[in-house]
Amino acid sequence: MSSVKKQLKVLSFPALPFLAFLFLFQVPTAAQILGVLPTGMSPDSVDFTETELYVLSRGTISVFSLPAIVFKHSFGGSGSGPGKLSPNHSFDQAIRVIGGRVLAEDNDKLIIFSAAGQFVEEKRKPHNTAWFVPIGDRFVAKHMVVSGSPPVQYIRLVIYDSQLREIKELYRQKWFQQQNPNGFSTVLLGDLLHFAVVRERICVDESPKGFFVELFDLDGNRVSAIGKPYAGVPVTERDRERELALVRKEKRVAAMIARAGSWDQLQRIWTISFPEITPALRELQASGDNLLVRTFERKENTEKYLMLDLKGGVQQELFFPVLSDAETEARVAGTAFFKLIGNRFYYLRQNAESNAWKVHMARK
Repeated sequence: MSSVKKQLKVLSFPALPFLAFLFLFQVPTAAQILGVLPTGMSPDSVDFTETELYVLSRGTISVFSLPAIVFKHSFGGSGSGPGKLSPNHSFDQAIRVIGGRVLAEDNDKLIIFSAAGQFVEEKRKPHNTAWFVPIGDRFVAKHMVVSGSPPVQYIRLVIYDSQLREIKELYRQKWFQQQNPNGFSTVLLGDLLHFAVVRERICVDESPKGFFVELFDLDGNRVSAIGKPYAGVPVTERDRERELALVRKEKRVAAMIARAGSWDQLQRIWTISFPEITPALRELQASGDNLLVRTFERKENTEKYLMLDLKGGVQQELFFPVLSDAETEARVAGTAFFKLIGNRFYYLRQNAESNAWKVHMARK
């Protein structure tokens, strides 16, 4: 254990001269609406490339051009056969485009398509796993496990081989939702486990420890860590009201309310709580050779992001418009409705009245 500690190098953000700080700071810019997704389309997961937007909705993957949102083609579909995604999923269907391949998954399998939508292969997933990301000839993914007495649910980050057999656990933390004697409890705005693969480094959000990202190689060896003092953002009553209003509209929760008979009836078995302050980190994404970190900090109608190199250096401090998030279960699985590509920040925002999903772009 002591030798591991000696090898683990914690890196902190360097002090920046005043002029350099001004250079790194980005003034918020106005966003433009590129288009609207077809009526009735409710995205479960999305991804962006330089020229295309991929939308997974009810098992079907639809491809639209960028920046003009013009439908090009669709593939996949709902079903149980090869290349099909199960219609009976728990809102953890996910899609990502990596290395010229499209990876899609439901509760039970990981499906690989070509960028053009041709079926390549599919693999049976281990139980309770989500968000498989390739690294070399392996994969990294999240896995939920229950252990201890009384039982506690944890989210683990695990390296799997090419056949999705477990090789090594990298990290685990308590899940945001737990069973209790009367039903279950959920912490909204609580800590979720995120990770990103950047230049064959697995960057793991360990925000229960504060602003802390640990880096591993493809064999699961700890290489370094990024740490920064961070006090967190206080959770206000307005935040609580907003999050409760949003969660009641989620597809999964709407189905639960229908089964229980009413929202009040559901709350008899469902306890919802909030932390006093938000986690230090909200989401991680790979951005070229760098790591894009989304925080909970806000400035007017924008949110703060940090562009970090893998040594922890702040390349840029960015402010982008507030977007619509994926539903809670989808965020646990890894889905995010935004992506920074070059100097273009693409994101989705849902119209609360019409339920239409608009595609926006802001420039860095």
